[in-house]
Amino acid sequence: MAFGFSTTGDEIVDTFKDQVYGKTFLITGPTPGGIGAETALSLTRANPKHLILAGRSQQKIQPLIDQISKASPSVKISFVQLDLGSLQSVRNAAGEVKAIQAGDKIDVVILNAAVMACPYSLTADGIESQFGTNHLGHFLFGNLLLKEDLVRSRIVLVGSSASERKAEYAFAPLKDISYDHGKSYDPIQAYTFSKSCNNLYAKRLAKALKPNGITVLSLNPGSIATNLQGHMTAEVRSIAIEAAKKENPDFEIPERKTLQQGASTQLRAALDPSLEPESGAYLDHCQVKQPAVHAGHGAFEDEVWEVSEQLVGEQFAF
Repeated sequence: MAFGFSTTGDEIVDTFKDQVYGKTFLITGPTPGGIGAETALSLTRANPKHLILAGRSQQKIQPLIDQISKASPSVKISFVQLDLGSLQSVRNAAGEVKAIQAGDKIDVVILNAAVMACPYSLTADGIESQFGTNHLGHFLFGNLLLKEDLVRSRIVLVGSSASERKAEYAFAPLKDISYDHGKSYDPIQAYTFSKSCNNLYAKRLAKALKPNGITVLSLNPGSIATNLQGHMTAEVRSIAIEAAKKENPDFEIPERKTLQQGASTQLRAALDPSLEPESGAYLDHCQVKQPAVHAGHGAFEDEVWEVSEQLVGEQFAF
């Protein structure tokens, strides 16, 4: 079967059902109405052993838990409280996952949670919220799971086409991640920066984990109408489109995907055995996309890792 723009999450799971059956998956940010929840629902078609759903509020995720329990009562479901905007919460969540697993490993970790284009604000640790939530929280969470030897096969980072912007725009915030205490803050640039960091984290981690046999991939799920875009007002959207066209005169507004189509790329990244040799790659519309879209980004790979270690107060070597 050829995978592409219109491929659905259910189709991916039906194709690779043997990679789901009896396996354990962890998904961050599986809020109903988003692609994280849709990913979880698709996975239940093939009877996974255990779904670990990590998010800020069990109340928000409970409808998804109820839906899965009703449709697939044999699937074990665990909720883990995880606020990616608090490094202490991230550490607590990693500890809770370790306790839940009690020596068992997680087959696939899908780092899906995100915020987008929100007004300038700081995390509990005083870090700009989009960078702190989208990248830094996941950087610490993923690395802590690895440090505790909790991951068996694969880590998937859900990025964005925003990360395909030119390096001089995407990584300008590295010079001052406080944006002069908010005075120079651009919500679209901050989102672009955070998602570009997701890709570089995936690439760096893929190199480090090659001897361990763990595959790491990042991806663009596509343009999907979800609550993630709650801060994308008409004004912010217009500014973003204008900036993208200035950088690339051939830029076209992406065609919208359904939730099912939006979940497909991360599900292929999570399940397809043929992608194991592609560790570190970036997927778009269910296909590996040529690295030219991230030309120049690699120069920032070490810097992003080192800055991230400094901010979380811990060094990681795998």
